[in-house]
Amino acid sequence: MARTRIGLDIGATGVRAAELSLKSIPPSLIRVAQVPLPQGAVVGGELRNPEAVTSALKELWRKGKFRSREVVLGVANQRVVVREVTVPWLADPKELRESLPFQVQEFVPIPLDEAVIDFHTLEEFEKEGRKMLRLLLVAAQKEMIQDMVRAVEAAKLTPVGLDLVPFAIVRSVGSINGMSPTSTEDGDEALVDIGADVTSICVHAWGVPRFVRILPSGGRAVTSAVARTMGLEDEEAERLKRGVFSEGNEAHVGEAHRAAVTRAASFAEEIRSSLEFYLSKMPGARIGRVLLSGGGSMLGGLEGLLQERLPAEVVQGHPFHRVNPELDLEPDVMAEAEPVLAVAVGLALPGVRG
Repeated sequence: MARTRIGLDIGATGVRAAELSLKSIPPSLIRVAQVPLPQGAVVGGELRNPEAVTSALKELWRKGKFRSREVVLGVANQRVVVREVTVPWLADPKELRESLPFQVQEFVPIPLDEAVIDFHTLEEFEKEGRKMLRLLLVAAQKEMIQDMVRAVEAAKLTPVGLDLVPFAIVRSVGSINGMSPTSTEDGDEALVDIGADVTSICVHAWGVPRFVRILPSGGRAVTSAVARTMGLEDEEAERLKRGVFSEGNEAHVGEAHRAAVTRAASFAEEIRSSLEFYLSKMPGARIGRVLLSGGGSMLGGLEGLLQERLPAEVVQGHPFHRVNPELDLEPDVMAEAEPVLAVAVGLALPGVRG
């Protein structure tokens, strides 16, 4: 096993990387860095300006001084499909992987020759005397993946792994240790990572993903609502949304906050609807807790809005609790960086495939 591992998160507002040393348990977080992207370079989790992304990645490595150029990438956008499917049990994992595309083609709205298919085993069970497998199927458009890989390789980096962002969030934020997989007392845990224009939702039980949904909206939708309401450019609307004002526009902060809360309430309803859909498909299931991460999760009032709408405790997730942070950063800088580094840390943490 490599002594270090680097997770690389390519988001709408910037590129971020986290390097872990795997010589200790828990792993040590030894390097982090982020570099902003020009608006429009990445939209909805898809690269629209690969050259800008490559340039930002080169700057990220100069700034972060990472020890390796091998990276694990994450993907989450509307060109990724996640479905729970049931297939006949096969003893040979290789045979299962080879036959899977033909068994699940009816569930994948992407031509098989244009898709990358992977799966996560949920459980084995018997049906009418026959052994079956329940899988969480993941299918992604091959061209979208290739665009990302090419941009990363153009920055002289080497992708050594690709993971679904919601799975990475389970590793960095989800409650796993010290929980019994046979106990349902606490209910399932929902993880909600809110980026600029993509929100990843994953319901898991003791580290095993049960449900994934990727919403094509995030913190930027709130900024846009403020901008439209007040006739402002997005940059000024973003500052007002966060309560930062310049001389002469102090009175606008209250109006901006009201516009932000109105849009955030609608966004909270999207999250609630997603979790209700999961519960409707899993009779007897219950959401015991909701953990938030991502830059959009820091929007003032959002946690309260979700708490009002969800029959579960809603709290901020802490990816730095899963690792031993060895960063030369002030506490306030660490607190500000932690939510936005949840994906990068999760990608760097080894999963079931190492």
